[in-house]
Amino acid sequence: MFGQKSARSLLESALKRGRLAHSYLFVGPKGVGKKTMAYAFIYHLFCATNFEKPCGECMACKKLKKRLHPDVMLISPEKRDIRIDTIRSIERFIRLRPLEAPYKVILIERAEKMNLEAGNALLKSLEEPPGYVIFILLTENLLKLLPTIISRSQVVRFHPLARETIKEYLFRRDLDESMAETLAELSSGSLGRALEMAEKGLLEELNAFVKAGESKNIERCFKIAERLSRLDKDSQELFLYLLTLWVWRSYLKAKVDISYPSAFPEETFKGDPAEALRILYKAKVALDFYVNPELTFYTLMLNLF
Repeated sequence: MFGQKSARSLLESALKRGRLAHSYLFVGPKGVGKKTMAYAFIYHLFCATNFEKPCGECMACKKLKKRLHPDVMLISPEKRDIRIDTIRSIERFIRLRPLEAPYKVILIERAEKMNLEAGNALLKSLEEPPGYVIFILLTENLLKLLPTIISRSQVVRFHPLARETIKEYLFRRDLDESMAETLAELSSGSLGRALEMAEKGLLEELNAFVKAGESKNIERCFKIAERLSRLDKDSQELFLYLLTLWVWRSYLKAKVDISYPSAFPEETFKGDPAEALRILYKAKVALDFYVNPELTFYTLMLNLF
């Protein structure tokens, strides 16, 4: 696990002492290793050979690697939220003892997306769970969870990673130094965000978007909008985040002497940044409400340039 020494130490100590909480709440920004740490913890719990250093070769490790272990239940939002029917499936899952492992683990991604009914339903399972059950809840926002859920969980905090740490990791993955440095700077301490920007080529898409917008070439603009429309929703939101940063960095570069990311477009935004933010917000809302993404990005390009 890359970084997060305090979280790792807390979990390692619990494993060594054999004093496990029935519910863990992993709290921190997106992309800083919460899910990776959760699965590393489950490997330690389930490995048939050595819990101190999972072998990766036993049947339990192989099933975990393929996300097929029958004693692990993964819950994540369907579209916008996690609903009560999904949480009720947990009650059925924990009713029976583990099939293969010492524990049954319920991993809930983006736990803050539980609606009120779902949160109250989860509380019933958290109040007196069977001894073989461990909950791991992942969240970016502690304040959006019911206080009673927080009070029944061991909170494990995750922090943004240092820029140099992210840069070093990206450089090891054969990214050139300029790209690694820019991605590390723009990631806000999120390795997951930096990796997604690299793997989806979002900086390249940003450069192409700006050049197409500046060109006023309708065919070229449509091609870029079509390409962006094929990205998954998380990547589309991350692209809008990069576009927002480009607007602000352009404005600051014109006003004060600040560093400008080397892999950013050579062109700078010359319009009103406040108006640009309003336009970007409207695009995000449109995507949230499932407006045609190709039309959304094309309209965004027309309105910005």
